[in-house]
Amino acid sequence: MSYREHDFEDPFDSVEFVEHLMQSVVSRQKRKDALESGPTGGDSAGKPSPGTDRWSASNSSPSAAKKSSPGLSHGKKRADLPSAKVTDTFDPQALLTAFDEALVELNSLSERVERRVDKLMKVIQKEEVETKAAVGSVEKSVENASSQFQELDDRINNVAKKVVHLGDQLEGVNATRSRAEDALQLMGYFAKFHDSVEVDDEVFVTPQRIHEAALIMHKLNLIAQELPHERFYMVKARIAEKYVEVQTNVVKRFENSHSSGDVEEMKQCAQTLLPFGKGYEQCITRFIDLSQRGQFTGKDIFADIGSLVGRVAELITKIFENAEVVMAKFVNSIYSKQLQKFVIDQLKKVRQPDIEVYLKTLNDLYMRTTKLSTLLSKHKMGNDASFLPRLTKSVFKQHLAEYMEVELDNLEERCSGVLHENKEIIAQRKAATSGLRRKANEDVCEDLVSHELAATVLHEHKAAMLRCANLSAPTELPQNAAKLFDALMDSLVTQHLLPAVEVGLNALPSQEPKSSPDVSFLRLVENTSSIVQLLEKHFRDYVVPAVGSSPVHADCLHHKKELIQTLQAKLDTGVDRCITSQVGYTRYILSSDQKKSDFRPENGGAAPFFTPACSHATAYLSSQVQHIFQCVDGKNLQACLMELGTRFHKVLLDHLQQYSYSYLGGMVAICDVNEYRKCIKKFNVPVLDLLMEVLHSLCNMLIVAPENLRQIVSEEAHLANIDRQVVMNFVQLRSDHKTGKLAKILNF
Repeated sequence: MSYREHDFEDPFDSVEFVEHLMQSVVSRQKRKDALESGPTGGDSAGKPSPGTDRWSASNSSPSAAKKSSPGLSHGKKRADLPSAKVTDTFDPQALLTAFDEALVELNSLSERVERRVDKLMKVIQKEEVETKAAVGSVEKSVENASSQFQELDDRINNVAKKVVHLGDQLEGVNATRSRAEDALQLMGYFAKFHDSVEVDDEVFVTPQRIHEAALIMHKLNLIAQELPHERFYMVKARIAEKYVEVQTNVVKRFENSHSSGDVEEMKQCAQTLLPFGKGYEQCITRFIDLSQRGQFTGKDIFADIGSLVGRVAELITKIFENAEVVMAKFVNSIYSKQLQKFVIDQLKKVRQPDIEVYLKTLNDLYMRTTKLSTLLSKHKMGNDASFLPRLTKSVFKQHLAEYMEVELDNLEERCSGVLHENKEIIAQRKAATSGLRRKANEDVCEDLVSHELAATVLHEHKAAMLRCANLSAPTELPQNAAKLFDALMDSLVTQHLLPAVEVGLNALPSQEPKSSPDVSFLRLVENTSSIVQLLEKHFRDYVVPAVGSSPVHADCLHHKKELIQTLQAKLDTGVDRCITSQVGYTRYILSSDQKKSDFRPENGGAAPFFTPACSHATAYLSSQVQHIFQCVDGKNLQACLMELGTRFHKVLLDHLQQYSYSYLGGMVAICDVNEYRKCIKKFNVPVLDLLMEVLHSLCNMLIVAPENLRQIVSEEAHLANIDRQVVMNFVQLRSDHKTGKLAKILNF
């Protein structure tokens, strides 16, 4: 078999093999040359070099081959081989011989490897056969064991069924025997009760056997109830009497065990009394009473209740089977007796002296009781989630029934007390406003409304709303909140703000005053507006959450809107009257201070400057604007300034058209208008600035040269969009209107 027919890994790398082969050829060539030339170097000259004898002698490993021929492994030229000297002649026969020897060695190596592989394959096949046989034997053993286990399991099941059946039979026989024995025993006791009045059997006189006696009497009582009364009335009466006696003794034993702290004995007594019905109820009642005895001696009854319930809850779980029912009865007893008595006593102390203190105490006690109920809810008291809230309501039932009426009366009374002094002031001012001069009534609007007073009323209503949210039932809360809000609106708006505004309206100055009018009503507007804002915020914060999305919400909004609109209408009337008076006094200043000669000065006079009338009017108007800024804000400020500025512009326009202007007079008029423009700038209203720009452009028509009038009118932006008649009216105010034939020049 050739080397290539095997799929074994080549023991030498191909490059390394070629390197070894080349070294072998070179060494053979050297030996041949040495033999031909003869020995020249002693004993060592004729011997081949140890490193070049055979390629497989010292360079049999690939690493040695790499180290001995680095030139071939890196693709270098033959001249780079590490041989001492290479002859010029090359003997191909030597190379062929080397190849033949290598092939022989490779074939020999291949045969050895193949024989070893065959030997290993035979060993593997033999072991495979043996392994399969062993596995088959194990599988048979497992199958046998599995079948034996299954058979054993079936036998065990059959035996278990027989044992269970036998046990049932034995139990039936035993139960029958037990019932027969119990029946025989009961018949014996029944006979004793039938024959004698007093049964002194050991079971009834031994205290340690009281539980056994109770069980016997319970069964005898059930039997006696089934017997006809006419024939067995005597024995039935004796059994009933003994039944009650034994029941009472067990209850007393329970009480003694409670006093001594014997939990196990209490548990046994409770289990014994469980079939007795009334006796079991007596046991629970006595337990509840004994658990509360002497427990509420501290200053804080709520803390006492919380700690007591925590201790008793654990005891109830250990003693009674129906612990949740007993726990509910225990808590119900505490609420209906101890807590309710405490609440009644506390509220009775404060009811008469001060209703406000009574309401605060009621709210505080209710909230503390609610908190206590939340604390006690961690104990199991049945499946009724509303049990504790109903107990809380029952404690305060009498007081909650009349709460809303008391709350309303208290709110109205306290608000009336707060407003009492202010009502007197308003009444005095109202009586004093008729027929008074300005100096006497100039401060009539001062202190008519008060932030402190309004804040006090809102605070009282806030406290009432918080109590209402706590003490009202969820279904009644919206209606109760609406009632309190109506009371607030009546006190704050109807009884306070509206009368104050009425007094302010009565004190307003005349529309055409001859002296500086009193506009202190604007201060009243400022105070009223700020109080209304407080009212709106109070409504959002406290009323809206209470009324929610119920129909009452819409009713509250409607009521509030009506009253505030009424108040707003009165304030608007007063502000309009103030603006009318301010404009009227400005008109009076212009008409009284302005002279015709101001706009027809003599030639050669002083340089044009604004007139005294202008100075007086702008000074007054500036002071009024500053006052308006102090008293009004928001959109109301813009509306107020717009109205004042528009009316002043109309007065000024009419005033300027009353005079005739020379050229210098026109210059004076323009100076006046510039001052008025500066004053209007303080309004910060762009529309008014535009009106004054137009007026300034019209005044320019008083000084423009006649030949330029038509051009100015057509090119001036502010004059292009106004009525031509207005322009003509100003042109006609010029002193040269007729002599210069200006109307013909304009040709409108």
